[in-house]
Amino acid sequence: MGHHITALIVTGEPDPAAAAGWGVEPVPLGEGRWLVPVTHYFTAYWQARLGETAALDVPASFPVVFPREGVVLRLAAALATGPFALVMTDYFGGVGDQWACVFAGGRRVGGVERINAALRELGVERRGGLDEFDTVGLGAHRHPPEELDRYEALCDELGV
Repeated sequence: MGHHITALIVTGEPDPAAAAGWGVEPVPLGEGRWLVPVTHYFTAYWQARLGETAALDVPASFPVVFPREGVVLRLAAALATGPFALVMTDYFGGVGDQWACVFAGGRRVGGVERINAALRELGVERRGGLDEFDTVGLGAHRHPPEELDRYEALCDELGV
């Protein structure tokens, strides 16, 4: 079974009006953390649509489909206050990899490149012999919602 997500993990309850305006549906993870699924097409679309030119400070070793668009900072700030993580998984049958960055005050928190480390930066504490990933239930979110599929065509329409 695969696990392929790209998402923001925000702290604090997201603003429902902002979520609707951006076309996202935050999912509660508990303890004041929310999963906001995105895709690289989603971030590329909003980057172009809003005329954003900034890029995120993301390690060069991350895959090309890991969002690098600066519009991610605008999205996170619109949804909630506080630090957030941008995470991505690509696993199938237990083989694959994961990537993560944490941002606070518009800047990347250095040294964080794995999801468990990112969740620790957001204050997640392991429980019941589980790692941070499983403590917040990320294993239950295996694929992006189908609603995000439309952003591939929208990017084509915009020529991005």
